[in-house]
Amino acid sequence: MKKNKRIDRISSLKGILIALFMLFLLFAASEFVLRTFTSFGDTLNNIEYYASIAFSEEELKTAMKAREDLASIGRRVVGIPGTIIYRYKKARTESFNFNSFGFRGEEPQKKEKNEYRIGLFGDSRILGIYLAEENTIPFVVQKRLQKEFPDRKITVFNIGIEGNELMRAIPFAELDSEKLELDMALFYSGTGDVNYSFERGNIDHPPFKTEEEVVQGVIDNINDDRKKPFLQRSAVIKVIKDAFWSDSVQNMLSFKKEDGFHPLLPEFEARADELVIKLKTRMKKASELLAAKGIRSVFVFSTFLQSKEHWSSTEHYLIYRNEITVPGLNSYTLRCVAGMSESEDPVIFNQSYVFDNYSDTMFYDGVHFTPTASRIVGNDVAERIIPLLKEYLKQESN
Repeated sequence: MKKNKRIDRISSLKGILIALFMLFLLFAASEFVLRTFTSFGDTLNNIEYYASIAFSEEELKTAMKAREDLASIGRRVVGIPGTIIYRYKKARTESFNFNSFGFRGEEPQKKEKNEYRIGLFGDSRILGIYLAEENTIPFVVQKRLQKEFPDRKITVFNIGIEGNELMRAIPFAELDSEKLELDMALFYSGTGDVNYSFERGNIDHPPFKTEEEVVQGVIDNINDDRKKPFLQRSAVIKVIKDAFWSDSVQNMLSFKKEDGFHPLLPEFEARADELVIKLKTRMKKASELLAAKGIRSVFVFSTFLQSKEHWSSTEHYLIYRNEITVPGLNSYTLRCVAGMSESEDPVIFNQSYVFDNYSDTMFYDGVHFTPTASRIVGNDVAERIIPLLKEYLKQESN
């Protein structure tokens, strides 16, 4: 009898060991497949998971290739000594070309006689960090303006730099606008300004003392990921975790829109109001300085996930995640958006409404645009400046 029990225990132990071994094989096989044949091989800005939900298969391939190309360049952003400006080193990959002026695009040539030049200054959304060239906002703006003004050559330079905000974009324009022979400086800002203000207060950046390399998230994420224990780097565990938090949680938890927008402390209300005043002051001063050089200025205060009228299920979750990880940012953003009124002098457009009629995902990670969203934004920017451009060209001909 005891012998049979021992045999049963041995058989049970063998069964458990075989089951564990099979589970290990399944895990190893899944890890191999995910790392080799999918875009979930590592962790960089959550692009693998959230973009895979919002992008088409072809768009996702482009995004992943662009990210790999950016990482392959290494430390590619440097500061200009004596200024607060940083820009890209000259480099070329399959996805990107950074010219000697430090922005995306071919080397600017001498301006043609019938050419009208616009510099579109902004952050990674203007750069189109994971987008094909034809889906970037500057490309879309240029295409729309060229169609509207077929008798003129319209050039829109993509002067989008990762992490840039208005504080850095304006001196960039003041430094290079004449060399680029710009007729208009078009500034697209908001996200960086609001986030920096919320996190650090309304402080000015110190100038670079040397040609310093600027910290870049995409490179840091690669290095940090490599230092993690295997289980933390596991693609299987990452997929399970992302799937749980972005799918299961958002379906299991039911929360109202106001649950993502808790009241601000008085000090943060005052900080948001102060930021709006500082931004408008910067815009006014920059407009006057550039006008003295014969360059028109237009400022577009960008759209935000928080101000979108109809969220997709993914965006709904991202709003909730914002509130539990960075309490107050959602309400802070809305207060800044509400304070940024439109103006004719300087020319300021508030683009917070642009996604009001779209329930699809426009912000795949809460900040950056999907290719569809980028085209919508670009066309809206173009439509807003077409009347201005007609007036400017009419004045020019007179």
